[in-house]
Amino acid sequence: SSYAGRCASFGSSTNSFLLKHQDEGLIERMIEEQVKLLGGNKELYNRIDNNMKNGVFNHFFIREHCAIFSWRETFFSKHFPDNSWFTVDEDEFGAEDGYQQSATIPFQITRHFDRVMALASANVPSELTWLKQQVYFEKNDLLSDEAEWKYKWEVAMNMKKTNGEGLQSLDWESSSMEMEFSDVAHMFAEMYQTGPKKLEEMALKAVLLRHISSGSTSFLPLDYLPKGINKKAATGMYNIEGAAPNNISDEGNEVFERMREAFNNKSS
Repeated sequence: SSYAGRCASFGSSTNSFLLKHQDEGLIERMIEEQVKLLGGNKELYNRIDNNMKNGVFNHFFIREHCAIFSWRETFFSKHFPDNSWFTVDEDEFGAEDGYQQSATIPFQITRHFDRVMALASANVPSELTWLKQQVYFEKNDLLSDEAEWKYKWEVAMNMKKTNGEGLQSLDWESSSMEMEFSDVAHMFAEMYQTGPKKLEEMALKAVLLRHISSGSTSFLPLDYLPKGINKKAATGMYNIEGAAPNNISDEGNEVFERMREAFNNKSS
């Protein structure tokens, strides 16, 4: 087999050994730290964690998803600094360059964070601690890009350049990430918010949060409400024909209109 293949095989064996020594109590404390970011709501954490594992975007809890993603990025950097892990790319391996990191870390902290925590918690004999400097993480360019697009403020913020350059690839990006106009509109509405949201949106989020907090595994609890409300719960508050939110800045309104144009061009 190739050198890269042998490295991957060694890394997988190392991971298997470390996972046998995971510390369940420490993992639970790691989870508790994330739950604190959500006001102690464990059910909301479970929902966000499941969304990240499956690449699900949620219109009403964007800030909460971004907060968890940011915490996990910091966690990964703390527990797996440079030269303590590697990934494999054809005949190359490593973790030092920015490409390998950007193609690996977002994928791991969303799709496989249970394993990341378990590896970080591994408690091995002192003579074997060197193995914790040989951790192997698989990379996935597409799913890493998707995770950053949906859950990382900084990446979405790059789309808001006033000269429009950041929106040039918006139609391709949103298509490849399976995001609709309403999804992107909600992202920009959060970034450019200057005042309170519509009462309808705040009330709908409160209903959804109450439903999630009840421990239900279904997303829509609103069978008793009008179909129009149910639709907004599922697809968001905005549509391509509607007006921009009235609680965003002038710059936000400008970007909103350019975004509408980009989506109209995509559908034409």
